[in-house]
Amino acid sequence: MMKINSSEELAIKIEHTNLNNLAKKEDIEHLTKKAKEYGFCAVVVSPYFVEYAKNLLKDTEIKVVTVVGFPLGFTAPESKEKEAEIAINSGADEIDMVVNIQAFKSEDYDTVTKEIEMVRKVTDGKILKVIIEAEHLNDEEIIRISEIIRDAGADYIKTSTGMSGQSPKAANIVLMRKIAPNVKVKASGAVKDYKTSIRLISSGADRIGTSSGDLIIEEYKRIYDKQLMDGPKGFMK
Repeated sequence: MMKINSSEELAIKIEHTNLNNLAKKEDIEHLTKKAKEYGFCAVVVSPYFVEYAKNLLKDTEIKVVTVVGFPLGFTAPESKEKEAEIAINSGADEIDMVVNIQAFKSEDYDTVTKEIEMVRKVTDGKILKVIIEAEHLNDEEIIRISEIIRDAGADYIKTSTGMSGQSPKAANIVLMRKIAPNVKVKASGAVKDYKTSIRLISSGADRIGTSSGDLIIEEYKRIYDKQLMDGPKGFMK
């Protein structure tokens, strides 16, 4: 798996996130400012702030990501389809959709497949990530949901909304990549330090979703700079 050898390599894998329901415009301004400063690949904001964030980032290559069916995922497929359509029309580059875990746990796989396919259709040409709340699934369930997401044509499996407060498990990421090798993985939820970020990337995560992106990079730089000063071995060699 990939090694991280610089803060730039780490930053480009981070989606800097603010989905706080009390966020204000100045918070989104701060989010986008940090994304520019550190070179993050994307920011994640609520649907309400998509157009605002897009305008703040108009002269950059930083993507604007928003959520659909967030945070519980139990809205109807038609609702998620419409949410995604509005988000794309507002300027969203990528969609993170919460899967219907109630339907999945009830073994109503047709509904889960239907909603992903419907959102996939209206997001054609954009990145679609499907959030599965992996912390609440066993291995057999992770295998089944990964198969559904793979076959429905989504681009990413995303581990969590972050609402559980649990950090992603490396073993779950390895399992997702094994079952759906052509689908990428976004690891999110309680990722607050560089060691966790690197562990998840080393396990196969392509991106990290976190509200602590700036703190993670600053921590990494402090450790990396110390490694460089202490000797020629470098960091993560």
